[in-house]
Amino acid sequence: MSLMMNRKSIRHYTKEPVSQDHIKRMLRSAMQAPSANNQQPWEFIVVQQRATLDYLAKTSKGAWMLADAPLAIIVVMKDGGRSPLMKAQDCAAATQNILLEAVDCGLGAVWIGVHPLPEREAYVNEALHITTGTAFCQIAIGHPIEPSDVIPRYDESRVHYETME
Repeated sequence: MSLMMNRKSIRHYTKEPVSQDHIKRMLRSAMQAPSANNQQPWEFIVVQQRATLDYLAKTSKGAWMLADAPLAIIVVMKDGGRSPLMKAQDCAAATQNILLEAVDCGLGAVWIGVHPLPEREAYVNEALHITTGTAFCQIAIGHPIEPSDVIPRYDESRVHYETME
C-alpha cells in the first residue's frame, strides 16, 4: 500500500526519541515540496526540549499531544516571496511531505494548525522567537504507542467528471 494510504494522524507516542537521521529525512522531504515560482517560502524549527514542547502544547485545545511527543517540527511561513498569495499552499505541501516521510520512517505524526489564526500565530511566534514570517503549523512526531488501522475515506459520491452537475 502507498504512503498516502498508510498516513493517519497519530496523537500518542512512546518516550523514544526520534533519530537525527529521521529528522533529516523529513526535512529533506519537506524542502522537496513544490512551490509557486519555486519561492520555497518556508523555514523549519526542530523542537526537542521537553519544556518547549510542553509550552507549545498549550497553543490550543488541539495541540495537547505535543506534551507527549518527543519531537515537533514547526513550519514557518517566510515573509515576501514572488507569489505571496500561494505561500500557504506551498507550506501545506511541505507539511504533507513531512507527514508522508514520517510514515516511511515508521513514525506517527499529526498536523496541528496555526495559520491563519492570529492568536495561535502570536503564541507560537513569541514562544519560538519568530520575528520574520509566521508559524504556519506544528507537527507532533514520535514513535506510535500502538499500531492502528487506517480508515478508508474514498467516497465515490464526491468524484465528478468535467463539471459538478
